[in-house]
Amino acid sequence: MLEAMIVGCGKIAGGQNQALTTHGGAYQAQKNVEVVACVDNDLDKSNAFAVLNHCEAERELQVALSKYQPDIVSICTPDSTHFQITENILTASNCPKIIFLEKPACQSATQLDRLIKLSDQKNVPIVVNHSRRFDQHHQQLRERISTGEFGDLISTNVTYYSGWQHNGVHMIDTLSYLLNDSIVVESVTEGWQNPHENDPTFDVQAVFKNKKSKINIMSFGEENYQIFEIDLRFSEARLRLEDFGERILLEKKYINCIGEKILQIADNGLTKKIITPMQKAVEVICQSIQTDNTSLLDGYLLQDISRTMQTIWQGQKMYEKN
Repeated sequence: MLEAMIVGCGKIAGGQNQALTTHGGAYQAQKNVEVVACVDNDLDKSNAFAVLNHCEAERELQVALSKYQPDIVSICTPDSTHFQITENILTASNCPKIIFLEKPACQSATQLDRLIKLSDQKNVPIVVNHSRRFDQHHQQLRERISTGEFGDLISTNVTYYSGWQHNGVHMIDTLSYLLNDSIVVESVTEGWQNPHENDPTFDVQAVFKNKKSKINIMSFGEENYQIFEIDLRFSEARLRLEDFGERILLEKKYINCIGEKILQIADNGLTKKIITPMQKAVEVICQSIQTDNTSLLDGYLLQDISRTMQTIWQGQKMYEKN
């Protein structure tokens, strides 16, 4: 039985419920792993989490690492703390076999290089929770796009909310993953206020590096409601990923009786999901450890999201300059 520890006991960790979209819920659903401990500076929060997830509560990270020596550590703390906590774990004497890190992984190229170097030195892979990489439907769409099923990409229109670094990173990584291409920021303009400190929500004009296709990234105010949508317009079809990618609509080009080229709703051809992306992430991590096969983590590692982070930092610098 593998043992996991969760650092940070908030919503994504499973501190409010045991939903299968949380770290705690996904670990509990996986038969070959159990959560043995949780860590949070707020002991009331960690105690409440411990009761809900049937584990021990701790306040000090280094004490918990030494005491429990977990195989997996999930880092679910606020964005600005990700780098320091990951570095602290990688420089500890009791490293886990794998770190499962929430996004954004870090806040600068220097930090990214430092974590990759430590990860290699300690032989501790860092899996980053860009959840759509673990999503069955996004994986299928990526493959179908790569085969040219929908034709050439013409344009992309997307909407995100709640911070360029906090949620914009999800949008950039999803687009980069689906189209297997880097994204270059061309310009940024003022958008909405954001509850996350020092993380504005702004509009972006960008382009795919190799496809030269334009990307229009629109921000939206979370005080109204949350919205995360992608509209991909190809030469032969249109794909819309709505409701955070849970509702996927496909329209195919059709020539009507008077010779006009129009779009017509079609079956999206996606198979039914069996597990949540978070469950898939935990499953892959556990399989990698139990089979001693790190190749199972290809596409999910810190090294694999480097181009996503470069785009985020490019946009941030451009915004600050303007």
